[in-house]
Amino acid sequence: ALQLDSKTVSSLLESGLEMNEATTNAAFWNVVKAVDLAEEKDSPLSADVPRMLHHIFDADLQHLLTREKITKNVTCMQPDESQGVGVAARRMNYIFDDSSHKDLPLAEGRKCEGGSCCDVCSRNIFPTFATDAESNLETFPHLTSLSFNELEFVPASTIIQFVRLVERVRRTISYEYGLPLSSILPLQAYSRKYVAGTTQKGGGGGEGDFVTLHTDESTHSGYHYSCVLYLSTQGVDFEGGDFVFNDPAPK
Repeated sequence: ALQLDSKTVSSLLESGLEMNEATTNAAFWNVVKAVDLAEEKDSPLSADVPRMLHHIFDADLQHLLTREKITKNVTCMQPDESQGVGVAARRMNYIFDDSSHKDLPLAEGRKCEGGSCCDVCSRNIFPTFATDAESNLETFPHLTSLSFNELEFVPASTIIQFVRLVERVRRTISYEYGLPLSSILPLQAYSRKYVAGTTQKGGGGGEGDFVTLHTDESTHSGYHYSCVLYLSTQGVDFEGGDFVFNDPAPK
């Protein structure tokens, strides 16, 4: 059983108390222990586990909102869908030639599938989106390369921690753009080592010279928000690798 009973926690939260970061992290490890124990005994999970996870995810967002945030409003841009022959031809170039992506015709605004995204755009940077402990590769070694398609040998602690980070992303997007949480679904979620190259010859999931310039929103009708979370620190864990935004020159 969870040492922090989820029903008791629910009652405390309803009375106005909040889970601080220490309590939230203790609850996380209690969940991990409960999952490991259920797996060891080949028994079903207690309903307390998902209930407690929801408390953890909600508390994580409240903690994040107290941390430094750097926001820049940007103009929403989308592929120009003008019907002119010249514009249509330039759009088709992207399909056949990756390098022409930088010349993709754009127009202001955004097109939301089913009207389920916000019509404003911004860029938000959280220097401490995850704490050092939450991204510690000694504690969670499989975070170096993780996909939901290959979890057979991944410990429950790492799987749950990865889900915890993804849920933090979902809640942050929902909060930032005033969207129902249920409308924010992770189309892609994975972690991997990124190795930059000098040319572009392959798909977005490749390494080195097999990383191509691409825009996910151009290929997925419901893909409107992206998040990149560094699990290592420049100058400490690696050299080089500047992350920059390629903003257009001021008019």
